[in-house]
Amino acid sequence: MKRRPRIGLDLDFEHDGKRWVHKLSTTYVDTLIAAGAQPILIPTGDPRPLQEILSDLDGFLMTGGDDFHPHVLGRESEGLPMTLLTVRRESFVLPLAQALLGGDLPTMAVCLGFQSINVAAGGELYLDIPSEHEGAVDHSNGQIHRVDPEPGGLLDRSWGGRSQSLMSHHHQGLRSLGQGLVAEARAEDGIVEAFRAPEHRFLLACQWHPEVQPESPGGLALIQRLVEAAASTS
Repeated sequence: MKRRPRIGLDLDFEHDGKRWVHKLSTTYVDTLIAAGAQPILIPTGDPRPLQEILSDLDGFLMTGGDDFHPHVLGRESEGLPMTLLTVRRESFVLPLAQALLGGDLPTMAVCLGFQSINVAAGGELYLDIPSEHEGAVDHSNGQIHRVDPEPGGLLDRSWGGRSQSLMSHHHQGLRSLGQGLVAEARAEDGIVEAFRAPEHRFLLACQWHPEVQPESPGGLALIQRLVEAAASTS
């Protein structure tokens, strides 16, 4: 029996009011298992060099999380609403994004992961979409909004040219694409909601959460693409 491809998942790290904890929504794990993968949980405190961590995997799914500190983005807080990542998570996720972008391991990046890859590629983020993008739709707190695929792209072909209604949990977002990245889909307000890296074997990033809407063409089907790409290397 052919083994399941090993897909890494980065864990969140925060204080729950009593103790410091690593955590991850079970939906990421369940969806990867449903897609035929073996999830491998990667804590922020893993002492191994990133290249050693990644060499033991067939693919990677970067997960969601809170907000980058403005100084990481070359900005000041400017009084905008934010729930900041812990320093430990932020210090892990950005080098991870750089390593994945610079390598060729099949990769999918969700929400914070999407933003991390873009920052690693030199792109810019909105600190707060509602106050920085005129006419923005609500992207926060599980709101569902329309996502339009870019004509001729991977998602356009996968979705048969049809727009999708997808769920988001973010208020920061992509202001400009990083070098070497190509837009795959936009929200109805024009903000980029998905991109890929054409020079990479498989690197697809989306701002919405595919793991919580598996029946959507923007859900399990996308994660299956990651698993298929990872299986070809396992």
